[in-house]
Amino acid sequence: VMEWWLYSEQEDIQDGMPVLAVVMIYIALIAVCLFIQALVWPENKPVTFEFFIPSVLLPTCVLTTILFFVKMVLSATVCYAEIRKYIAKSWEVELKTYARKNIALAAWTALTPLEQPALNMLKLEGEFPLAPKTPLRIEIEDLFEQTRNEQIFTKLLTPMAMMLNGNNYRGIEIIVWVRGGDNFCVDALRRGLEHLNIPNANACEIEYLTECPEYGMVDKWIAAPDDNVINRIVITVDMHEEDSDSKSMESACAFLFTNHYVRGAGEKPVYLYQPMSGVTDVEEKMPVYLEVESVIAPKTLWYTGLSRVDKYPLLQALDAKNLASERLDMEASLGEKSAGYRWLALALAADAVRYAQGEQLVATSENNKFAITSLSSKKTNLPDKAKWGHTIPPVVHSVIVSGGLMISWLFYNVSFTPKPEHISTLWIVASLAIPAIIAFGAGLSLTVLAVNKAYQHMGY
Repeated sequence: VMEWWLYSEQEDIQDGMPVLAVVMIYIALIAVCLFIQALVWPENKPVTFEFFIPSVLLPTCVLTTILFFVKMVLSATVCYAEIRKYIAKSWEVELKTYARKNIALAAWTALTPLEQPALNMLKLEGEFPLAPKTPLRIEIEDLFEQTRNEQIFTKLLTPMAMMLNGNNYRGIEIIVWVRGGDNFCVDALRRGLEHLNIPNANACEIEYLTECPEYGMVDKWIAAPDDNVINRIVITVDMHEEDSDSKSMESACAFLFTNHYVRGAGEKPVYLYQPMSGVTDVEEKMPVYLEVESVIAPKTLWYTGLSRVDKYPLLQALDAKNLASERLDMEASLGEKSAGYRWLALALAADAVRYAQGEQLVATSENNKFAITSLSSKKTNLPDKAKWGHTIPPVVHSVIVSGGLMISWLFYNVSFTPKPEHISTLWIVASLAIPAIIAFGAGLSLTVLAVNKAYQHMGY
């Protein structure tokens, strides 16, 4: 599972030199050297190219070598800073890529005592529901041929039966949770599938969960490779015992998740983005979640089960970026917290996307473990790869320093060293190569040191 954190903003260091000052130094140095050379030049000797070697070429070459040596040393610091920036950017790109992975909601159904809870809570139609006036129980007929669970399963799956009977979403796996239920719910679900003539009703894999699932369960589905077809139905039934009372509203939801969505005529796709789940420090993690922008501009936040230490840091992070100005508290509308609200909130947020209400956020918390996910009808673009900064490492400058040393030494020998009759070839090669090798070695060492230091300080 990816960790939700980002590096702090990295320092930007420049190694530029004042151009005007450098030009003035060149001019002054050459002027002084020309003046000295004019004083020592024999009076009767005509001015030849030899006059300009010690007065112009040698000082120019020496000064250039010194300047590039200084740049070589300074560039080690810049190289260190650029590597840190590159590492930070690479991690940011990796986390953004992870956060922007998604899975399609090909279909979903929500049963509640309210006819159109999403439209009501969004204030698009009807009255905004407010507990405790909200009806709490789903009306279920007392049928001899079907149990209560079979009726619920049939009502949930009927709207998506045509999809499941087609060729696009065959080979489904089902995950089901029923409050107060047991493994017999699996048999009731199979009978519901058979009643709807769903193919392979007896053979499809059904997993019964004893605890209401969390959003983090879809992580592995989103991460599945493209050639691995994922068609999974998640069913949650959060209803009271027949003879019990509760201050929570009953709900039942079904979702068809797929990573190979086939868009039907008139359908609006809804994509569920990588959830951030299992968070214990919302104040630290929420700004990171918003920074990586799984969706760009969420309009509404649906939340349930949040404690004060979850809720207020969440709202503060949203306010800091002026996002999700509409905040809908499920408990305020539907009654006391219930485990099924997290999936009902997801269904209502998906309805909001379908009703052209923009991108949505859904947040929940259970046992002090915060989770949040986002929904949109559009796929957020993956980020560009991290790019290396336009800095020149010390080893490149050392090549210029090496060349400058060789040429400077050559000009110096031509101008000031007596000309022996026999000069050792080995001595010439050594006098040119040794300073160059030393300079190149210094540049290479500075580069390796800067790279290693940067990676070490960034935690690698």
